[in-house]
Amino acid sequence: MTSRKRVAVILASHGEAETGGFVENYQVSLHTLSRASTVMPIPVPLQHFISFSSSLKKRVRHAPGSGGSPQNRLTRSQAEKMQALLDRHQLSPQIEFDVRAAYSASKPSVEEVLMETMGHDGQIVVPMAPVDNSLICGFLCSHVASSYPGDRLHRVKVVGRLWTDDALCRAYVDYLFGGGVKLPERVGRRNALLLLFHGTLVRDARGRKPAFRTGQLETESFAQRLTERISADSRNPWESIMVAYLNHDVGGEWTKPSFEEVSRSLGEQGFDHVSLFAAGYFSDGNETIHRSAILAASEPGLMVESIPCLNDSPVFTGYLAGRVASAASQIIGFSGEDTPTDTVRLA
Repeated sequence: MTSRKRVAVILASHGEAETGGFVENYQVSLHTLSRASTVMPIPVPLQHFISFSSSLKKRVRHAPGSGGSPQNRLTRSQAEKMQALLDRHQLSPQIEFDVRAAYSASKPSVEEVLMETMGHDGQIVVPMAPVDNSLICGFLCSHVASSYPGDRLHRVKVVGRLWTDDALCRAYVDYLFGGGVKLPERVGRRNALLLLFHGTLVRDARGRKPAFRTGQLETESFAQRLTERISADSRNPWESIMVAYLNHDVGGEWTKPSFEEVSRSLGEQGFDHVSLFAAGYFSDGNETIHRSAILAASEPGLMVESIPCLNDSPVFTGYLAGRVASAASQIIGFSGEDTPTDTVRLA
């Protein structure tokens, strides 16, 4: 009887501080800025200053042990639910899946989990964001390519190009209209849906285009496809669907329209109700959880409701499990090759 192959599945999330504590937030912020500095210049003293000041603000705002981000917890829940689903998958008699949560800015790091599972028959890395860029898929692929021996690379896959996948768009639509999300009433008020995406740098402070892959065009394409899919669905209760970017106010020119710009226009256009949905994120975190309160405070006449990210929803877990199963089949299929590939494969 053939023994089961063991395949590690690593859900690679950004990672955020789980409390409002100063030290944890400082370490996460510094790690994030250090990684970002590999593609855009951020002086080390500035990295420390930003990390210190932002962490101090969070410490003052929240009591110790509170006020953290839900993102790490949600990623762990995503991993647990995917593990349960893959344990029942039709491939389970041939493949033992080992699903783990890992992070780029907190512990356990993606690099650590990759090292821990290198002895498995295969490894699948799933970046927990819909759009690839140099700091997500690019960084992961470069790390694997530089860290693994050539005869091992064919056993590693990084799942990418999710924004081009029609099945992902269907998962979003099923999530919104499948009954698990509270939708606004169609009658008696004007409803708007605001789709939020991670902002990207367009030009630096000197007016130059970034020298790294920002994912701007990919994000714009994904936003357009989602807007079209949601608008065309007969269950759609929103009169207007708008896109806004969550930008960082540093470094030059960022994507438009920004969240702040769109927020100001909602009341001017006569909307009574707005639903916020952070479609550019697979799990809620610091960038998403406070947006409804910010909008409600800036536009008191608006009724504001927030739709959670896909998070650990069954429809999203099912979609990712399908991608993982396909990648695992490819790894096992390639494992008998005499000449392994010398590049990291995108599944």
